[in-house]
Amino acid sequence: MIKISLKRAQISLEFAILFLVILVVSIIYIYNFLSNNLTKEDINLDKIDIAAKSAVILVNSNYNGIHSNVTLVYGGLSWSGNKKNITIYISPRSYVTVQIKNFIISYIYNTTKINSSEYNITVDP
Repeated sequence: MIKISLKRAQISLEFAILFLVILVVSIIYIYNFLSNNLTKEDINLDKIDIAAKSAVILVNSNYNGIHSNVTLVYGGLSWSGNKKNITIYISPRSYVTVQIKNFIISYIYNTTKINSSEYNITVDP
């Protein structure tokens, strides 16, 4: 009876070690793939995208007294070939005031800590 339970424990330990090795190797491959295929500009675009979504959510929740009369929808972003000129799309366009545009742009620069002289962010229209 003792021999059977020891064999089961040994099999469980071997499986756990094998699983750990597969997990570590997978993480190394994923890290190498991401570091070789993503540039600094790609990572900054992702940060800008997340910050823009958050800014629109804050505007919709009347954060800091900034609000619109309707619910704004984040439509995404586009960028130039060098990924330095970025346009944020929000709809409905007619309700996006200058105050809302300025809040979104300043929120993006403040949360992402990107260089405002290097990246030009605008809100359409």
